[in-house]
Amino acid sequence: MTLENKNIIKAIAKTITIVSLAFIVIVSVILILNYIRLQSVSPESNKVVEHLIIKLSENSEDEQLKTQIRSLDLITRKAFFSTHTQLKAGALLLLSGVIIFLLSFKIFHSFSLKNNDHSKEIKTDYWLTKSKERFWIFFISGLFVCSAFLLMFLSGSAYTDFKTLAEISNHTQKNQEIKKDSSIKIATTDTIQPLIEDTIKETAALPLPDENAISSNWPNFRGPNGLGISYHKNIPTDWDGKSGKNILWKIALPLHGYNSPVIWGDYLFVTGANANKREVYCINRHSGKLLWAKAADNIPGSPAAAPKVTEDTGLAASSVATDGKQVYAIFGNGDIICFDFKGTRIWAKNLGVPNNHYGHSSSLILYSQRLIVQYDHNKARNIIGLDTKDGEVRWNTTRPGKISWSSPSMIKKGSSYQVVVNNEPFVAAYNPENGKELWKIECLSGEIGPSPAYANGIIFAVNEYAKLAAIQLENSPKILWENNDFLSEVASPVAMGEYLIVPTSSGEVACYNTKDGTIFWQHEFDIGFYSSPIIADGKIYLINRDGVMHIMKLDKIFNLISEPKLGEKTDCTPAFAKERIYIRGQNNLYCIK
Repeated sequence: MTLENKNIIKAIAKTITIVSLAFIVIVSVILILNYIRLQSVSPESNKVVEHLIIKLSENSEDEQLKTQIRSLDLITRKAFFSTHTQLKAGALLLLSGVIIFLLSFKIFHSFSLKNNDHSKEIKTDYWLTKSKERFWIFFISGLFVCSAFLLMFLSGSAYTDFKTLAEISNHTQKNQEIKKDSSIKIATTDTIQPLIEDTIKETAALPLPDENAISSNWPNFRGPNGLGISYHKNIPTDWDGKSGKNILWKIALPLHGYNSPVIWGDYLFVTGANANKREVYCINRHSGKLLWAKAADNIPGSPAAAPKVTEDTGLAASSVATDGKQVYAIFGNGDIICFDFKGTRIWAKNLGVPNNHYGHSSSLILYSQRLIVQYDHNKARNIIGLDTKDGEVRWNTTRPGKISWSSPSMIKKGSSYQVVVNNEPFVAAYNPENGKELWKIECLSGEIGPSPAYANGIIFAVNEYAKLAAIQLENSPKILWENNDFLSEVASPVAMGEYLIVPTSSGEVACYNTKDGTIFWQHEFDIGFYSSPIIADGKIYLINRDGVMHIMKLDKIFNLISEPKLGEKTDCTPAFAKERIYIRGQNNLYCIK
């Protein structure tokens, strides 16, 4: 290559080196300034939004204030992500500039050395000066580049933090957009819990269980649809808890609770609570092994102190519900939580502390992708439909009347379902898809604990010191018949075909004709009932408060089959599976074979 060509290449390389160096410095300065700007639009520095949120906490119904907060939040979010996008683009440009600078400088330097062979007359100190100049050029340029890349890394961390905050903000806004009664404060969904050991994962769409799957399991309080009917056969009729006769296993649970066992497949679920802790338990129903125990803690909106409740209600009176993929639990302080079957926490929230002089006791029930919550307290009576996927409120209906302690039942009328609830003075039905009231009838009074029963198109509602009412659903719902001879206080009635079974807290049991209310038979036992009767395999299973199970034939004539003893007191309703009964006693959980 001729000397002239070498000089041309050297000049081009020198020009590219100078231009790329200037480009690097300019981009580095822009990135540094952009990082400073990023801090100014971060949510932590948005004092205006913080001030408005404080004002909103003082007046949660101010829709104009909510709109203003959302608008400011949206502007801040757009500015933040726009700035971060610019930082990412700037980093790529900076990297490209550095690569071009290094290549062009290497070419320029190599040709300078070759030309130096023809310049022997140049003094040594000249090259020493040039070397020092190159050192400072590289040092200053490198300082700019390293600073820019360091700040780019720091901005990535801020970006991650802001995504987390934005996700929480989205859930908050969704909850605020749901119209709800002012006396019940729906807290934000807890989809991110850094303080717990389980990593929260986004749940994919879950296949819904069909009617056969529901009937084959025990998915909520009183079994399929909450109606007290078991479809299993070969249910045991003879056991003794003290001697261990026909007891497959017995385990003590860590915390006490009056909720009843719930079963899906190989898994059994119960909960326990005291003033300091609330826990959900998953047990292998075949072996009695405790698979996991998960705390319901770190829930936004959860009260610091547990509400006052009576001893016979406690803080874990409500039974869980499951759809075969996830299990849902609610506690007496308003905390509601969802786990998958591996014990991974999916979501949690607080529905507001219930103003309830006994304590919240209504159990959960499911319909499709809706978790139905009967949430009654002294200031308002609500029925709420939560999304099983994320716990968001999809509908919230305020009901007339007074507080109750009963649980919802699900009935099928034609091809559609209705969720039926009791409270003074109404029995009412709601569309489980949208919460719309379908009908209501005034027929009850007092503090209502029993849940509705259903058979042959007739709903049965009862309460002590009030009456027993049969509501015919054909055409327009109406009272078919009424009776006040035998009335439940706590235990719920159960109906199948022409038989309606009503137990009392004083120990009486009556079998009514569902069609006209005439009494087929009645029998008086020594001890009363809080546990609800279950019809299984042509028999009535009814356990008294001392733990004695009265097994009677479902017939027009009273026929006592057996009276096996658990060996400890209980107020919980048993769960049934194939050839098995599961009973929660005062101290232990039993599997009977």
